[in-house]
Amino acid sequence: MEERRAQDNFQRERRRTEQATLNQAITDAWDRYEARWNKIKSLEVDDTLTFCSIPWPLTYVPKSIEDIHPHAIAFFLFSPLHSQDQSKKERIRTALLRWHPDRFGRLLDRVQADDRDAVEEGVGVVTRCLNDLLTTEQSPEL
Repeated sequence: MEERRAQDNFQRERRRTEQATLNQAITDAWDRYEARWNKIKSLEVDDTLTFCSIPWPLTYVPKSIEDIHPHAIAFFLFSPLHSQDQSKKERIRTALLRWHPDRFGRLLDRVQADDRDAVEEGVGVVTRCLNDLLTTEQSPEL
């Protein structure tokens, strides 16, 4: 009985530690995301961007277009660990202002030529995901 209780306590503590680690990772990812956007805004016009230097809305840095998934974007964007003062709809609209192809097009000119197609495709994935999320958020509950 004592051994079982100790095992349960160990498992509970392990889950708590894992959750705290995940929460910190998400918070750190959001801070990096915002910092990278601020850095991009302050870069000189002739500074070059790469696929990996784009602040993708993900908890991880994607290595290729295949690493950008709509469910991962939603997970990152809707985390309760940041932007608590914004509704889901506000978070989506803020992201759309950054990722809309017309607006992002200005940055695309600064992307390294060999990464440009992948970045453009990635921006398309992000924008479609954000538009889908906005549609879902605006649709009336059944």
